[in-house]
Amino acid sequence: MNKYLKSKTSLFLMELIITILLFAACGAVCVRLFVTSYVMTKDTVELNESVSIAQGFAEVMRGCDGDIDSVMAYYPDAIRGGEGFFEVFYDEDFEVCTFEDAAYVSDVTMTPNGAIQNMEVRIVRLRDYKDIYTLNATKYMNRTKG
Repeated sequence: MNKYLKSKTSLFLMELIITILLFAACGAVCVRLFVTSYVMTKDTVELNESVSIAQGFAEVMRGCDGDIDSVMAYYPDAIRGGEGFFEVFYDEDFEVCTFEDAAYVSDVTMTPNGAIQNMEVRIVRLRDYKDIYTLNATKYMNRTKG
């Protein structure tokens, strides 16, 4: 009688081990899904904020007289880098900040082409210098610039 009791106990332990391994495998898959979901959400937030910032620059350029000085008047924290170029720095929450606290930068290049003003806006992640979003915009100036 003792012989049958041992075989039932070992069968129960094997079943218990298989169940634990199955739950561990399911847990590993679920953790991986949650991590992937978190990364995708962070990338989507970055892209949405970058698109919004770039569209803001384009709308300001189209709404004012289109030259770099009038655009920079709307961005008092902008740093002019040269002729037709300026930068605005953003922190992790896409709030305007200084270079020391920056996680992102928007590079805005404005080049006149006759009566057309061209603008290129690049939003770059500073951690790995990866372009998140680039927008090209134009405005007809109704006068030749040079």
